[in-house]
Amino acid sequence: MPKTKSVDETKPTLDAAQTMEALVEEAGDSLIPFHTGEVVNALVTAVTKGSVWVDVAGVSIGIIPEREFSFGTLDLKPGDTVSAYVLSLEDKEGHVVLSLRRADRERLWITLKDKFENAEVVQAKVVEANKGGLMAEIGGVVGFLPISQLASNHYPRSVQGNRDEISTKLSELVGETFNVKIINFDKTTNKLIFSERAAGDAAAEERLSKIEVGSIVKGKITGIVDFGLFVHIGDDVEGLVHISEVSWDRVNDLRTLYSVGDQIDVQVVGISDGKVSLSIKRLSTDPWVAGVSQMHVGDVIDGTITRITPFGAFVKLNDVVDGLVHVSELAMERVEDPNTIVSIGEKKQFKVMSIDQQAHRISLSLKAMKAKAKDAVVEKPSEPKTVVAEEPKTKPKKAPKKATVKKAT
Repeated sequence: MPKTKSVDETKPTLDAAQTMEALVEEAGDSLIPFHTGEVVNALVTAVTKGSVWVDVAGVSIGIIPEREFSFGTLDLKPGDTVSAYVLSLEDKEGHVVLSLRRADRERLWITLKDKFENAEVVQAKVVEANKGGLMAEIGGVVGFLPISQLASNHYPRSVQGNRDEISTKLSELVGETFNVKIINFDKTTNKLIFSERAAGDAAAEERLSKIEVGSIVKGKITGIVDFGLFVHIGDDVEGLVHISEVSWDRVNDLRTLYSVGDQIDVQVVGISDGKVSLSIKRLSTDPWVAGVSQMHVGDVIDGTITRITPFGAFVKLNDVVDGLVHVSELAMERVEDPNTIVSIGEKKQFKVMSIDQQAHRISLSLKAMKAKAKDAVVEKPSEPKTVVAEEPKTKPKKAPKKATVKKAT
């Protein structure tokens, strides 16, 4: 069996004048075709327990210290070619310092970028849970999997939105491997965001395919949070009634109106990205729409000023409908301060300029009323003059006397 050379025997000796630094200064980049931070191919010249010696591009001797070994490093043998990450162009002995571990990581980032750009599914192992979701890793690169991006079978449901209960359910997922897609990639900040839902939730898609937008269904409240109600509507489908869809009136605290376990009727108003949006208020007539049913653009209506802001004044038109007079519609001239034109509690007539039923918005004009009043001003008709007949300035000529004709005797 041939004798294996010792490390000292395999290390070429360099003249003091021929250090890497001196060569770089003398020949520049034309001699040293690599830089710190790059991944280069290197030829293995010797392998020991504590280091691997390589020939880098035929111009430099490199060393891979044990701390930079990767999986299978000790299986290398002289003559093998490896890809290594350049940590330093020169150590104190003039050798290039390389890393197989970092090279693996660089290759992984390249692979992950390719997976991200092509929207491919990858497997990620959950390594940690926190209040916002899960930390999952792929080949040692850790990314974040938010709660909102979990598939339906992993989504942590909780009574009353109990945060401790949610954290406990998330912790139970540590150690599991999920199919995910990378939905955010930034190598400069080592940032990866995963989505399990984006990778496909076939079971959920099948269940959702049976639900029609616009349909009215019965449901059971499974959770109450500040922003809405979670409602189970059958076949393991859970939807959300956002607080804005609970009532036509303003709702401040849902817990004063509902309890977990309540049976309610809801309307399906949307299905998007695996989420079901529900509504309670749409099962009843919108009082605002009823309130404007008799109003039309161009109508003149009575209203009371209820609030004044820099951009205009709000006007109460009836019990459920308010309108807005924009500052530009308060007067014929430019208005700097609406308070100089109107005051709270003042009753006036306004012209309806527009009605937007979907946005619950009515635009009014006070300026139009002032213009109308100005146009309505008509001069009072003058009293009829009494006409007195004047006597003619020249007296009419008297008719000539008839000639007296005497009869002949």
